[in-house]
This record gives sequence, structure tokens and C-alpha cells, in this order.
Amino acid sequence: MGVLDDIVVGVREDLARREAVRPLVDVQRAVAGLPPTRPVLPRFRTPGLSVIAEVKRSSPSKGALADIPDPAALAASYAAGGADAVSVLTERRRFGGSLDDLVSVRAAVDVPVLRKDFIVTDYQLWEARAAGADLALLIVASLDDAQLHHLHALALDLGLTPLVEVHT
Repeated sequence: MGVLDDIVVGVREDLARREAVRPLVDVQRAVAGLPPTRPVLPRFRTPGLSVIAEVKRSSPSKGALADIPDPAALAASYAAGGADAVSVLTERRRFGGSLDDLVSVRAAVDVPVLRKDFIVTDYQLWEARAAGADLALLIVASLDDAQLHHLHALALDLGLTPLVEVHT
């Protein structure tokens, strides 16, 4: 099993615990009252450089990257510095992130916010939307074609902009 496969196994285990505490129907109810997501693509189509700044504590390949006690303050400094969007790592085991980080960042900035995680189920997209994300990462290497197409369509249905990561 490769590193990506191992990460996805952990993501699915953590996801099962979250779903047991908060069923999908509850997450869907939370989404029902939300305002529309922020438009993303117009920010990246303006002349000049567009930046997605990242809230990322660690990675499997590099280990600990930064102590981030206040993700909202970091994101606010990114936005004040001109970032067009803020990416928030929400995977817990290998990257030290959480959905709470995303919620706090969303409350602190007006720029679009990306949920960066290993999204493999509908539930995670609903969670992303409920937490205030405007974009969601879909990693081609962790999905088969049917899953990719399904999750891409669901993201669009939820008003999320899918950011599709391809390695080859």
C-alpha cells in the first residue's frame, strides 16, 4: 500500500467516526440555510498573479511545517497580503488539520476558502459546504473515474468549485 492509499484508509476511519456523531441528514440541514458560496474563478481570471495561500501544519513527506495556533489569524494575514483564496488542510492524521480550522478561517476572511483534504465520499463535500468552503479539492489519484465524475458533479450541485489535482 502506498502513502496515498494509507492516508485514504485513515481518512475513511476518521470519516466513519464523524458520520456516527453527525449523520449526513444533519449536515444537509446545516447547508440548507447557508448563503451562496463566494465566486472563485473571477478572482483567478484577473490580470497578474493569483495566489492560493495555505494553512498547513505538516505533511507526510516533510513532517512538521509550522506551529499554527490560530489558523484564522494566519488566513487573515494572507488575505490582507493579497491572497485570492485560502486553502485549509482539514486532514487530521498526517496534516494536523481539522474542519474547525476551516470554520475559523471562513469567519476571518472574505476571500474564497478551499477545503484541502482527501475527499472520497459525498459526506465530505457536504461537510465542506457546511463548514463554509467555496472550493473542494478532488485528487484524481485517490478516485476512480466514476467517483471523480460523481463527486465533481455533487460539488457543483452544492455550489462548490471543484479543484481537480492531477499528477500526470
